[in-house]
Amino acid sequence: MATLRTFICIELSEKVRERIAELQQQLKPLGSGVSWTRPEGIHLTLKFLGDIESARVADIAGAVERAAQGVAPFRITVAGTGGFPNLSRPRVLWVGIESSASALFVVQSQIEIELARLGYPREERRFSPHLTLGRVKSPEAVREICRELLQRSFAPVTFTAGSIIIMRSDLKPDGALYTPLRTIEL
Repeated sequence: MATLRTFICIELSEKVRERIAELQQQLKPLGSGVSWTRPEGIHLTLKFLGDIESARVADIAGAVERAAQGVAPFRITVAGTGGFPNLSRPRVLWVGIESSASALFVVQSQIEIELARLGYPREERRFSPHLTLGRVKSPEAVREICRELLQRSFAPVTFTAGSIIIMRSDLKPDGALYTPLRTIEL
C-alpha cells in the first residue's frame, strides 16, 4: 500500500511569511551554516505523523475534525526568535509563537488525544509552537547569526487561524514540496 509522509499544521498569513522572508534575507549574509526554510513552506506544525498509509487519510481527517469541534477561528501572535535546544549550540533557528493563544494549545492537545485513539503515538515532548527559519548545518558557522538573533526581536504580528490542514510532504533535493490533503475549517 502507498504511504504518504504527512503532518498536521496551520498555514500562515502572507504578512507573516513576508516578515520571515525579510528576517532570513537579513541573516543570510552573516553565515553559511544554515539550510534556510523557504518562506512559502513555513507552517505551524501541530503534529508530525511521518509515513502513513494513504488509506488512513480519511480516518485522520475525522480525528482532526473531532479535535477541532467547537473551536472557532482564533488569533495567533508570532513574535521573538530563538533556537533549539538553545542559541549557544543550535540545531534549529526559529521565530516564536506567543503562548497567549490558548485555543492553539487546546486544539493541539485534542489532536494528540484523537490520533492516539487511532494508534498514533502521543508526542512525549511538550508542545513548543514555533516557525522554523532554518536548520543548522555547522554550529561554528552560525555564531554571528545567533548573536544577531539574540540582539534583534521579531516584532509581533498577529494572524487568524481559520483552518487546520493535513499536509503531505514530499522531500526533494531543493526542499520539501507540500500538498494539502484535507483542510478542516474551524
